Amino acid sequence: MRSFRIGSLRIHVFGGWREIGGNQLLLEAGREAILLDFGRPFARWNAHFTEFLAPRSTLGLRDLLALGLLPRLRGLYRDGSEDTLFPTALERRLLDEAPDAGHVQGLLLSHAHLDHAGAIAYLRTDLPIYTTSETSAILKAMQDTSHAGLDGELTYCNPRKVKEGEGILETGGRIPYHRRPYRPLGGKIAGFHELSPAKTKQLEGHPWEPVDPPFTVGGFRVRAFPVDHSVPGAVAFAVETPEGLVVYTGDLRFHGRDGQRTGAFLQAMEREDVFLLIAEGTRLGQRGRTRTEAQVKEALHDELRRHPHVPIVVDFAPRNLERLESCLEVARDLGRELVVTPKDAYLLWGLSEVNPRYRKILKAIRVIQEPKARMAGWEEILWSHLRPQDVTMEQVARDPGSFLLAFGFYELPRLLDLRLHSGLDPEGLYIFSNSYWADEEQILDLRVLLNWLKALRFRLLPEDLAQLPRDPAAVDNPYHTSGHAPEEDLARLVRRLRPRYLLPVHTEHPERWRALLKGEKTLVLLEPSLRTVGG
Repeated sequence: MRSFRIGSLRIHVFGGWREIGGNQLLLEAGREAILLDFGRPFARWNAHFTEFLAPRSTLGLRDLLALGLLPRLRGLYRDGSEDTLFPTALERRLLDEAPDAGHVQGLLLSHAHLDHAGAIAYLRTDLPIYTTSETSAILKAMQDTSHAGLDGELTYCNPRKVKEGEGILETGGRIPYHRRPYRPLGGKIAGFHELSPAKTKQLEGHPWEPVDPPFTVGGFRVRAFPVDHSVPGAVAFAVETPEGLVVYTGDLRFHGRDGQRTGAFLQAMEREDVFLLIAEGTRLGQRGRTRTEAQVKEALHDELRRHPHVPIVVDFAPRNLERLESCLEVARDLGRELVVTPKDAYLLWGLSEVNPRYRKILKAIRVIQEPKARMAGWEEILWSHLRPQDVTMEQVARDPGSFLLAFGFYELPRLLDLRLHSGLDPEGLYIFSNSYWADEEQILDLRVLLNWLKALRFRLLPEDLAQLPRDPAAVDNPYHTSGHAPEEDLARLVRRLRPRYLLPVHTEHPERWRALLKGEKTLVLLEPSLRTVGG
């Protein structure tokens, strides 16, 4: 936690300081205040919780406040008569000496990655969330298709009340879900946001009301600028304050399919007097080649072309839809059809209502279908209303060279079905087109992946991953590119914007900025200038 005072402005960095992700920033000017992102701090979170050790949702905010995984602020979290996360006086005592955040008037959400959006579930349910239509649709699709409990309530809430006499929280059976007041920026919204994912519960509450930038949040006038990132709908924000223009980059890069968006944002901002730039720095201090998405697509094309008749899987991050587009284009060019999961199709459906780009993709893909004893509500909606082009693993097994499978780690059992239907010939390819950080959990998953691939006779590419490298930078992966700008691009961005002050976030090496900007007039903020508040 760091707090900075610059003139009449106060900036509290509750998450994202000397860590990658977990951005939680509070910008104050007088009695006006807004949040900039409200993400989950994964590194700190994973230091306390594992797959089978999770925060106790029946105790609301107790574990997260006590462990410092949420800022200690009064008036910021769900605490109403119809829905609360404070089951006992014990949780309230954790906020006894905390500053009041009841004057926070809205959240500016840069994009749909959970390190920026993953703690929204705990915020009070009347707080407006300003973000793009794409980000709103992605978060809704993620929540609909997940089995997450309290921490997954990003776009609507399952109201919780105190169970009388027991001091714990319980949900209210068939009481409707309560929709959060999203304010999609500059784009239409259709009926997707009104669909309940459950068969027995309605979705009610705040309507989603589009706004056109520039818009006002309390006393702040805000503009939003589309930027290139590894998830659709990412934006940077420019906030007009009494001291001058505050620009928040969110996460961005120049080398993806939509790199021109980041260029247009930079061109627009360099004509203005930027008082404070709050900039991501994920790749500060890193060396290594930066590929474009076009180069990744070319590498995938070359690899698939060399193996025309074998089963091939491409494993990329969920919601990395530009990689999905690359795979679709490669598959088409080589006479294959792209096969995705029902969750992917549902996400594309939600996005297709706000952007026709995804409607075309949805029509071109095949969706894997398999017998299920019971379908979730969202699955029934997908198959009965959307009626996508389906395909079974048995069909894929009969002609593996006609399909390209967009499957990840959790789809490995589906590949077992493929082998049982087709036998063990020919050898398949499993192309890892994902980021690789080599933390303990990912190394464990990689070991599991290698065991599966050995049993299934699939060869892993790039082959260096099979050696379980400790240094992810040592793996030259031609099938993936970062969602973040390299440090030379970040330095160029700052030099062109010429901000008076730079606040580093989303980086483990904030001091690197001073070396990169040596000789520039920009003052890099590294030492807090306010008393620490908020836990």
